[in-house]
Amino acid sequence: MKKKILYALSSLILVALFIIFGVIGVYKTENGIVLGLPDYEKRTIRVSQVDLDILKRADSFLFDENSWRKESVTNCSLSEKLDLYCALEKASIEIMGKYVHRQPALQEIRFTIDDYYRERWKKHRLIDFNENKDTNFEEIKFVLDQTITTVKKKLK
Repeated sequence: MKKKILYALSSLILVALFIIFGVIGVYKTENGIVLGLPDYEKRTIRVSQVDLDILKRADSFLFDENSWRKESVTNCSLSEKLDLYCALEKASIEIMGKYVHRQPALQEIRFTIDDYYRERWKKHRLIDFNENKDTNFEEIKFVLDQTITTVKKKLK
């Protein structure tokens, strides 16, 4: 009798946990699996003209395939060629005077990668997507173009 009650109770707890996790949500972020969507992962983040300027500047750095680096580096200033992350970092520093990891422009790029290439990243969207064996320069430009379009729409 006690075993049946314990089994029923544990089953009820499991069902309750599934319902709670379904409502709250379990999300994969660059920091691992989290309960509930972190604010910086919400697609309602506000963008500004600064974000559009950052994206356009990063896009200008990656003007052709010879300007793009497929492999990421730990120090962006060590190479003339830029990967997606370094182009965004350099553009941020030029436009804002500093790099902000969760700047809305960079979050919007991450959202675009999620929308079109979710399977191409494991831990760090910008770096993993850029380095993925299937990613080519045209796709880097596509992500930048799509994100610029999205930010322009949000600014209207």
